[in-house]
Amino acid sequence: MLGLFAVTARSTVSLIDMQAALSGVFLQIFNHGITAAALFYYVGLLEQRRGLRGIDDFGGLMQRTPLLCGWMSVAMFSSLGLPGLNGFIGEFLIFKGSFAIVASFTAVAVIGLLVTAIVFARAMQALFSGPLAERCSAFPDHLRNEKLDIVPITLLMFAIGIAPQFVFNIFNTTVIHMARLFS
Repeated sequence: MLGLFAVTARSTVSLIDMQAALSGVFLQIFNHGITAAALFYYVGLLEQRRGLRGIDDFGGLMQRTPLLCGWMSVAMFSSLGLPGLNGFIGEFLIFKGSFAIVASFTAVAVIGLLVTAIVFARAMQALFSGPLAERCSAFPDHLRNEKLDIVPITLLMFAIGIAPQFVFNIFNTTVIHMARLFS
C-alpha cells in the first residue's frame, strides 16, 4: 500500500524509484499470499490439535514439537521480511522507492515494521518457550502429510528470497507500463 501511495503522491518522481516501488508492491502481493497461507495453515494445525487457538492456550511447544516450531518460525520471519526470505525483497524495494518519493510518510511506515516485529516476537515467545503447557503434552510434531504440505511453500519462500528474478520476470513488463502511466 505504501508503494502505491508513494507512486501516486507526487507528480515529479524518478522512473527508477517508481519502478522499484511498483516492483516491490507486486512482489509483496504475491509474497503475502504465500506467507499468509502458511501462517493460517499453522494456526489451523494448532487449533486442530488443541481445539483452541488463543495464544494463551499454548506454551513451551518447542520442547514437544521442534519441527513444527522451526517451520512455523520460518513463515513468521518471512512475514517480518527477514533477509533471505521472500518478504525481504518486496519490502526492501517498496522502501527504496518510497523513501526517494515521499520520505516522511515512509519514515512513519517504518514504525509499523517495528510494531509488527514486536508482536511476532512476543507471539513466538508465548507459543514456543517457557514451560510446556499441560494441555499440550500430547502434541505430535509434524506428521508426514503435513511436511508434504508445508515444505514446498517454505522452499518457495527461500527461493524468492534468494533469487527473486523468476517472479519479477512474470510482471516486469506490467511494472514498466504502469510506471510510464504514472510519470
